[in-house]
Amino acid sequence: MKYVRFLWLISLVVALPIAVRAADIRIQASVDATPIGLQEQFTLSVEVTGSDATSAPEPVLPAMDAFAAYAGVSTSQNIQFINGRMSASKTYNYAFVARAVGRYEIGPVKLTYKGETFTTAPIQIEIVQQSAPSPGAPGRPNPSPAEPGVDLSKSLFLRTVLERRKVFQNEPLVVTYKIYTRVTVTSYGISQLPNYSGFWAEDFPMPQQPRTLQEVIDGQRFLVAEIKKVALFPQSAGKNTLAPLEIQCDVQMQNRKRSRDLFDSFFDDPFLTRTVRQAVSSSPLDVEVEALPAQGKPADFSGAVGSYSIAASLNRDVVKTNEAVTLKVVVSGSGNLRVLPAPVLDLPSDFEVYDPKIDQSIKYENNRVSGSKTFEYVMVPRSPGDIELKPVRLSYFDPRERAYKTASTRALPLAVTKGAEDVGAVSGGISKEDVRLIGQDIRFIAATAAPFQSIGAAFHRSPLFYAMGIGPVLALGMAVLYRRHQEKLSTNVAYARSRRAGRLATQYLRNSRKLAGKSDGKAFYAEVQRALMSFVGNKLNLAEAGLVTDQLAAALGERRVPSEVINAYLNCLQACDFKRFAPGQISDKEMHDFVEQAEHAIDNLERVL
Repeated sequence: MKYVRFLWLISLVVALPIAVRAADIRIQASVDATPIGLQEQFTLSVEVTGSDATSAPEPVLPAMDAFAAYAGVSTSQNIQFINGRMSASKTYNYAFVARAVGRYEIGPVKLTYKGETFTTAPIQIEIVQQSAPSPGAPGRPNPSPAEPGVDLSKSLFLRTVLERRKVFQNEPLVVTYKIYTRVTVTSYGISQLPNYSGFWAEDFPMPQQPRTLQEVIDGQRFLVAEIKKVALFPQSAGKNTLAPLEIQCDVQMQNRKRSRDLFDSFFDDPFLTRTVRQAVSSSPLDVEVEALPAQGKPADFSGAVGSYSIAASLNRDVVKTNEAVTLKVVVSGSGNLRVLPAPVLDLPSDFEVYDPKIDQSIKYENNRVSGSKTFEYVMVPRSPGDIELKPVRLSYFDPRERAYKTASTRALPLAVTKGAEDVGAVSGGISKEDVRLIGQDIRFIAATAAPFQSIGAAFHRSPLFYAMGIGPVLALGMAVLYRRHQEKLSTNVAYARSRRAGRLATQYLRNSRKLAGKSDGKAFYAEVQRALMSFVGNKLNLAEAGLVTDQLAAALGERRVPSEVINAYLNCLQACDFKRFAPGQISDKEMHDFVEQAEHAIDNLERVL
């Protein structure tokens, strides 16, 4: 008897968690069409998802006799195992025939399982006298009517999805643009990019064919796709408005023409379709940007916002005087790494340090912009001794904890021994390779015999004498002009950007020509757009991140650029936007021809600026 009671107790303990486990059930309902024509059939789809979906009973429908007649039901189910976990769904498709004109509400559909009751949201429908297009298969977007003047705003629209409406200055804000459709969209292209004035923008890479999912809104099932995602870093505090994104969609619509001719009726079959162009635009949204707090701000804070860590290392621990050693500083984390300034080093006074080589790796995943930025400093110690390099610090603001933080490296020991020979201080402006030759690059002086001169020759009358007299004056003048040029480059940002505009554009066009032979249309047009935007941005000293076509046209017009040159340039930019996001293959010849067109547009603009 003791063993029986013991086994019964173990069974109760094992079965108790199963008995009290809540049912894993989610339920939603949708209709395949509205408005619905009188005497036409429509489908009420009830989808049950969750691990208990297949074992749950059939849902209970609300009373619909006042406006619809029941015509039958069909079911379908789907079971998947992902990472050892089961995901199941079961769909009930109830067919009804509309039999009364008016606006009606389909009440909540109920499902009771394991003592819990699950309900759907009510659905508003409209039954009209005139027949609407016949509905498609359940759960699929329906083709739109083809009659002129049909309003597609409720069947095709664009939404801007923000993570949040309030952020700190320079805190990343991910903006996603989604297209919602109940009609057949064969292709689309961006016709007008939003104006990101006041933001630093980082575009997320998007797949050639966007991933789609289904979403129920007000009882209507929509096909949803993400067409653009961008991370915005606000540069100043205050209220900022995100301008709308505009796209052009090719929509496949049913051909509803009718003719008394038998053959015309055959060729104008309602199942045949035609394609029309439809413009879709998102709504503008306001974003409130909060200024960084003044309290607790470190003295060395340079504006970095996010979450960072920092590490440092030397390529060797022992070095001789006048030999080069490399200090590598790696900053990792999430935030706007591209504008992160180089850290300030606290080195001994007898160290020579050169401008760092900067490398960065940016990743866009899970709605985050993260990665690492590497700074490589070449240093030359001049005096021997055991030295400890002080830690490198990075102060930043963490928006999640609303507090300033400081990341720091460890101190690095470095032993400097006396070299074979002492070399004087090296002037600035040499490269890392030049540093390695210090004390090794020996040049021998070879004695040569002086050339003979004719008797009676006067040196002061020779061309060499005049060249020696005028040469230093010319060299001094050229040196003064070069010095002014260098000072202008370092102090006048507009002048410096204008001088490098053509060189950068040529480099980007050279990269695009390499991509043209690889049939990678998206990367190709992105590189051409980069050449076009960088050239005009540098020439006009405008921020490329928030530059839009209207602003660009106005700026070029103010500089009296001819309208035909402006239109040719803007046509190239618009072609890049459309081709980057329009699905389909692009031939290598078409890409090579477009590079020539873009290069011609840049040359024409450079002649008049």
